[in-house]
Parts: sequence; structure tokens; C-alpha cells
Amino acid sequence: MCEAIDIRKHVGAFAMDVISRCAYGIDVESIKNPNHPLVLNARKILSVDASIGIVVSALFPALGRLIGAEPFDMSACRYFDDLTKKIIDERKLHNNHKANSISKRRTDFIQLMIDSEKSDKDFGYDSISDGEPDDKSTEQTFKKPSGTLSIDEMVAQGILFFVAGYDTTSAALTHAIYYLTQHPECQQKLYDELKTCDEFTYEKLVHLKYLNAVINETLRFAPSFLRLFRVCVEDYPLGNTGITIPAGTSMTVSTYTLHRDPKYWDNPNDFLPERWIQPKHHPYAYMPFGGGPRLCI
Repeated sequence: MCEAIDIRKHVGAFAMDVISRCAYGIDVESIKNPNHPLVLNARKILSVDASIGIVVSALFPALGRLIGAEPFDMSACRYFDDLTKKIIDERKLHNNHKANSISKRRTDFIQLMIDSEKSDKDFGYDSISDGEPDDKSTEQTFKKPSGTLSIDEMVAQGILFFVAGYDTTSAALTHAIYYLTQHPECQQKLYDELKTCDEFTYEKLVHLKYLNAVINETLRFAPSFLRLFRVCVEDYPLGNTGITIPAGTSMTVSTYTLHRDPKYWDNPNDFLPERWIQPKHHPYAYMPFGGGPRLCI
């Protein structure tokens, strides 16, 4: 008989490794190195205590200030602050001494931000100044592009990678594995498709239709966010109902309910990846990561 394993532990470690590499270009191998400083500090950011601090700070800011609630562990924040600055300094020093070859060039989040800063300077912008062009032949003043982030913003975005990406990624993978074990015919079909792929690169994976169908159906069945929160920016009439939502009203969309509404889905309670091969649903009937201009990355 096969030995049972805690699959959430392994997919959680995988999510930690992926985020660490995508955000910072660091291979932590968290299963082998559970005490790696990045892993330990990321866990502080993701702890239950941190979640309570985030809720209090977001929903009751005055109370949060009164009791001194912090959304995140400050020692962990200082670690990521120092780590980000160290990586940036090392990358810039390397770039000043040796041009990166294509084969060795980093493609992580930190490098993208460094490249963005370089691109701004190429167009006559200084990421530290207000953004006047190098060419003084015109009196017009140009605004610095909003795409360039400060060091503090880069630190915050790196932390956000863990906050927004760790639980969502590990939960989605765990659910996908569970649903596949409950539907062996889907598991076999996915296995057969994966065998046709000679290398697992992004360019190849996006063309695996059944793999993407399984992922989409998993997120329909078990969305990463059960609810979406928005604020109405102007008075909005709801069709012919006679109801008008006043500007400033906080609204909640139940993603879980929407994804199982028989009005939009045939057999909504059945796990059917095939429905995604040629999808026919309304675009806003499926919103595992929101929709519109505030769609999650």
C-alpha cells in the first residue's frame, strides 16, 4: 500500500520556491532548507498573527493605531528591506563591471525594476528626480513615468508577492490534485497530454489545452478568493430593478456563488475541465482573480 503524504506541505514548499525565485532570483529549496532565512521570514509575513494585523489595520485603522497593531512582523519587513537593497546593489555593481549575456541575464522581479529604471534614463528621465528630460531644448516639463518604483515600493511589492501568491498558489495546486484523484479519467487525460511535452517551459505549457482547462476548472470549483470587494465610484442604476447603488458604497461579489450559478454554467457542481476547451460562458461569470482594471496580477 502506498504511504500517505501531506501534499499541502509539498505544494506549499513549491509555492515558496517559485515566489522566491520569481521575486528575488533566489533558489531556497525550502523542503531541503526549511531554516533558510528567506523561508523563516516569509513565514513570519504569512503567519496567523500577521493576518490579524492586516485585518485590524485595514478595517479598523484608528483602532490599529491605538493598540499599535502592525500588519506584518517588523523584523521580517526589515529582513526583506535589507535583502532587496543588497540584491539591487549587487546587480548594479555587476552591470557596471560586465555586460550581462542573454544566457546569464536575470528575469526576476527585482531585475525588471532595475531595467525599468535604466529605460527611464534612456528616455531622459531620472528615477530620483521629478523627471525633467535631459534635452533642455524645450520648455515643456515631462512627468516621470509611474512605472518606476522606489526602493520602498520594491520592498513592498516583494512582500506582496508572498502575501498574495503563497496561499493562493498552494491552495489551487492542492485542490487540483484532490479533484484529479476524484476523477481518474481527467487525471489520465492530463497525464497523456503532459507526456507529449518535450520540455516544461512557459512557451510550451501555455499550449497544453487540457492542463489549462484543469487549472481553470479547479479555480472555478475552488476560487482563491471567495469574495471580491469593490467601492462604487458613482451612482449606478441596476438595470430595470429600480435600485440605484450610491457612490461610495462598499460592495461584495461572492465568487464562489457566481462560479456555481446554473444561470451561467451547465452542470455547475460537476468537475468538467472539458467545458474550457471551447468556453462559452459570460466573461464576468468567471472571476477567480477579479476583473476589470483592478484584475490581480
